[in-house]
Amino acid sequence: MIACIWACKKVPVGDQKIKPPVRSYIVTARIDKKGTNTNSEGTAMLKGRYDEGTKVLSYKLEYRNLIPEEISLRNGPKGSRGTLTAIIYKNTGATVPLPLSGTLTLTPLQERNLVKGFWFVSVNTLALSPEISGILTLKQN
Repeated sequence: MIACIWACKKVPVGDQKIKPPVRSYIVTARIDKKGTNTNSEGTAMLKGRYDEGTKVLSYKLEYRNLIPEEISLRNGPKGSRGTLTAIIYKNTGATVPLPLSGTLTLTPLQERNLVKGFWFVSVNTLALSPEISGILTLKQN
């Protein structure tokens, strides 16, 4: 019996910490009038990637049937005003080729909220704010 207890004793192997695996995600958002209480025919689609190792979110966004004044990423429940995270596009009068694309480096808090599904895209026009919006969804790559 003593031999059995002695054999099961765990011996620490230094100060090793187990690191969680670094994941990457495919990010998508279907942006339309659902949840914004509008009758807009405008639509948009965001596609991108997020890498936990580099903390970089890269995206491409295309829109149809509207002229945006501002396109922003927000943190909060869809249908709310949310907290501004980043402005993807601001109308300055210059023609912008589609798709709109870019990258963002996230803070740990931004990363946590993104992975938990609290981010959404808001498209504002001169007529409505927001005119259309959509939640960012992540799928592990």
